[in-house]
Amino acid sequence: MLSSFSKNKYLFFQMLKRDIQQRYRGSQLGFLWAFFYPILMLLVYTFVFSIVMKAKWGVEGTNNIGFGLILFTGLLCHGLLAEVIVGSVGLITGNSQYVKKVVFPLEILTLVSLSNALFHMFLGMLILLAIFLLTGNALHWTMLLAPVVLAPLVIFLLGASWFISVLGVYVRDLSQFIGVLMTVLLFLGPIVYPFSAIPEQLQPYVLWLNPLSVVVESLRAVLLFGQMPNWTHLGIYTLGALAMFGFGAWFFKRTRDGFADVI
Repeated sequence: MLSSFSKNKYLFFQMLKRDIQQRYRGSQLGFLWAFFYPILMLLVYTFVFSIVMKAKWGVEGTNNIGFGLILFTGLLCHGLLAEVIVGSVGLITGNSQYVKKVVFPLEILTLVSLSNALFHMFLGMLILLAIFLLTGNALHWTMLLAPVVLAPLVIFLLGASWFISVLGVYVRDLSQFIGVLMTVLLFLGPIVYPFSAIPEQLQPYVLWLNPLSVVVESLRAVLLFGQMPNWTHLGIYTLGALAMFGFGAWFFKRTRDGFADVI
């Protein structure tokens, strides 16, 4: 599976370029939507949670803008997860023209989808850091650890995408369940509220059953607070991500020969 990526780098980049272009083709603002949408979401969530609902994060000195940045960091991670997982359901059935082509490397479809989502998350992070600077904050050197923090999530998503894309071929109503699951992961985790707000007896379950908890907490630490991530938690999470990656790759490879018969 990994050697396929190396052999098909040109195909991968061409498909990624096509997907990004198609996303904004025909719109009046075009690629500018990649910047306007995250800014709009940041303003809306800041207004709703910190001004209307008057929610507090529990971090000393946090104002409405600071609250919005903390919230936006979690929403960026959730958006990445949701875009990849929801898109995986119809990834194979939506590209049926490639399934019957024996020489086409179907496994790179998941990497294209994941890279597309990562590209837009990166733009969102640039906006987050720009607003962080404009509001009088200084960038922390720990922000350089952001790729290290996000790497386990990327590994997990690649394996999960392979697994779910296979299920999407054989279980056609999977999209209904996945939509509900994404909402559950948004509200049953430290995305729109701090981890400390979760009852202490439930914290271990939320930490390890929600694939976003460790990454979101670690990303906020290195980007916004200038703190080191919890390396123990991140190490355990990385082992789980590698297990998901290996299982997803094995499951995809074992079942791909039957795609053409079902589609």
